[in-house]
Amino acid sequence: MKKLVWAFGRHLNRTTENLGLVMTKEYQYDLIPFSMEISRLRRIPAMVASFHVVNGKVRAFSSIHPWTKRQVHLPLDLEGLPVMIVMGSHIMGSGPHFFYQDLDVGSIIRDRLNGKRTFMYDDVPMSLLQKMYDRQLWEYERAQAVFTMSEWVRRSIAGTGVIAENRVHTVHSAPNLPVSFDSNPYSPRNLEARTLVFVGRDFVRKGGEVLLEAWPQVLRSVPLAKLKIIGPDPTTVPNDYPSVQVLGPLAVNDLIQQMRSSTGLVIPSLWEPYGIAFLEAMSMGLPVIGTNHMAMPEFIVEGSGYLPPAYNVKKLTDAMVGLLMRTDETWEMSQIAFRHAQDYKWSKVASKMDKIIAPVIST
Repeated sequence: MKKLVWAFGRHLNRTTENLGLVMTKEYQYDLIPFSMEISRLRRIPAMVASFHVVNGKVRAFSSIHPWTKRQVHLPLDLEGLPVMIVMGSHIMGSGPHFFYQDLDVGSIIRDRLNGKRTFMYDDVPMSLLQKMYDRQLWEYERAQAVFTMSEWVRRSIAGTGVIAENRVHTVHSAPNLPVSFDSNPYSPRNLEARTLVFVGRDFVRKGGEVLLEAWPQVLRSVPLAKLKIIGPDPTTVPNDYPSVQVLGPLAVNDLIQQMRSSTGLVIPSLWEPYGIAFLEAMSMGLPVIGTNHMAMPEFIVEGSGYLPPAYNVKKLTDAMVGLLMRTDETWEMSQIAFRHAQDYKWSKVASKMDKIIAPVIST
């Protein structure tokens, strides 16, 4: 067995858990779970250091402050073991470190400097972002390898120059659904449903407001069209739009049922480092609508859906109308989407990682 500390944030999310299961079962890793979360009391110095007033409200950013990172250490019995940091970058011990990331701080800073919204990072002071970036560069320099979900973020990390390009590897990601299909489950009933589904808790960042602005125009061309919104708290979503059903957060089996009865997925995201929901939809044969932004064009390939520009209401409308009305084309999109989704499996992600990790930890 190949022993590896499996480090994550506050809790095991589905990505961390599913990748870990494959690494254990298929590649014989002995994974030692380790949460990098520290108590609020221990974060007080970082709270004080990051104290900031935003729109009249007091904010502190202790969870992302570099000081907080420096307080995370491995126990003595794990100190020299190799470490995999899932969805982040920390140096916590003397053993070799591997990172798996969908985003780096440099990408955030570039967008902020270019006047683009970064949503959950909009209110973070630039001085703090620079400190975070300096710390991350220090971590990249000391990492054995960095694995990325997308080529978009791989180029950003390799472009820092602090880590050799041959130590940054695009390994992608995979659906996190508890079911998989050997053949495309999409059927004529999906086309007849004339229903689009939106999935995402962060309604504004995922383009929900742009979607609702476009929806009345969709109904002018497709009067029987329906839209289902899954994920956000219903009290945060306007409910006065016709033919729109706000379902709120759903259990995963209910989510699967809703997607299986829909014509396509639409998430016109305004800032999306990756977007596993698209892969999950395509794994059920749904054509998808994203935006031509960040990493989305890498996996929403030609023929599997539409990529209108972010914020463009007219082109988003055209994409939704096209998906609902051009049924022959949508049917073919479903076949392409399903075939393409087969390239994204956790076993494939783990295989790429194992080829890099195993030679290092076996020496």
